[in-house]
Amino acid sequence: MGCLEPGVVGAVMAAASKRGFELIAWAALVSAIAYFFLRDVPHYATYTADSYGLYWPIRGYLIPHVVGAGIAILIGVAQFSTKLRQRWPAVHRVSGRVYVAACVIGAPAALMLAANSECQTCKPALGSLAIYWLATTLVAFHFARHRSIATHRAFMIRSYVAMNVFVVVRIGYAIAGTRVHDMSVRTMVEFFTVFAPLLLVEAYLAWSSDLRIGNAIVRKRQALERKAAL
Repeated sequence: MGCLEPGVVGAVMAAASKRGFELIAWAALVSAIAYFFLRDVPHYATYTADSYGLYWPIRGYLIPHVVGAGIAILIGVAQFSTKLRQRWPAVHRVSGRVYVAACVIGAPAALMLAANSECQTCKPALGSLAIYWLATTLVAFHFARHRSIATHRAFMIRSYVAMNVFVVVRIGYAIAGTRVHDMSVRTMVEFFTVFAPLLLVEAYLAWSSDLRIGNAIVRKRQALERKAAL
């Protein structure tokens, strides 16, 4: 058998590493979502002050946040399915609009929850996250409308991760245990669990060859369209 060229071997290894990273990331994310839904969501179905605890006075923000984010989280998993996009593009488009609508409900509610947080030093991180979540969702929708698919996909990844950072924050609380009642500890937990996933996403997007190639194709197509218009 002939030896593969070093460039081919490097490309194969890079693709395998990227695929492995994506599988690990999805497994971790789905596990975190399942943990959050099973642990924190069910008791909100009981509409009492005891069940809602500290959130009872601001339940008008909590309920739309939980409903909007819950719908978007469940729909978002399917939106990243290549088979769904290829076999049923109309379903992908419709569910994408539902995702955007759910985020438009959930993100402003998250911003109001952050504004009413008892932890004053936590407000910047949570408030920034809510704004980032809404902004990346709307930008992703904009690029989908303009058929810039690679850029749309990049911002959808940012949107979906930003939304699920709220799940990661709750897991950070659980890890901190009773120490989370110390506001300095809670502030550190929230800043780390908010910004670390977002930085990891940017590192992934910079590394992802699929997105780089997709953006290059889009730029080439746009250049050809401009040339043809002259």
